[in-house]
Amino acid sequence: MTHLTLDTLTRRFPGTPHPAVDRVSLDLPRGALLALLGPSGCGKTTTLRMIAGLEKPDAGRVVIAGRDVTQLPPHKRNTGVVFQSYALFPHLTAAANVAFGLEMRGVPRAERAARVAESLSLVGMTHLADRKPAKLSGGQQQRVALARALAPRPDLLLLDEPLSALDAKLREEVRDEIRALQQRLGATAVFVTHDQTEALATADLVAVMNEGRVEQLDTPEAIFERPAT
Repeated sequence: MTHLTLDTLTRRFPGTPHPAVDRVSLDLPRGALLALLGPSGCGKTTTLRMIAGLEKPDAGRVVIAGRDVTQLPPHKRNTGVVFQSYALFPHLTAAANVAFGLEMRGVPRAERAARVAESLSLVGMTHLADRKPAKLSGGQQQRVALARALAPRPDLLLLDEPLSALDAKLREEVRDEIRALQQRLGATAVFVTHDQTEALATADLVAVMNEGRVEQLDTPEAIFERPAT
């Protein structure tokens, strides 16, 4: 069953000769992880931001779980976003960071506490729940950011180059953790990366992007063995 549909999604920025995203269309099955792969400036992060509602498309539609969300603001789309920079509140503990989005959604206190505990447990951070970000390593901060994205039980998990701030060994470790967690939860996810190895090792489907367009959408095996360009 299709869980995410992008229908001729287009975004132009003022003063640029070409669209940042040019009529991108794709369907993502429920429970699959899609990697948007390409160099800087190819449109992959802009595409992700339009799915999240952080950028408004000039044309096209975004449909999540059968609901057209194109005109909805981010907080009404039920997506969970993990940013490249972690974007944790420095004055809040790990647990309070995870709870923040639930508070904003009006989740009752008891349920909020249960979901925070569950999410921190999923990413192996229960023992560090009371630490603030400054006392956590980069990998630990990224795990807290992932727990925060998962806590509202989103329809769609969006990850914007979530590993780029980590060193090589930790990147591989966190990458494998994210993939294992996504498969265990059966979550539908979109993962932005410029790293070919990361995309091929993590995704069920890879969309190779260049100059705002999807040049090839296929399995990692097909992308590797039969590249279209």
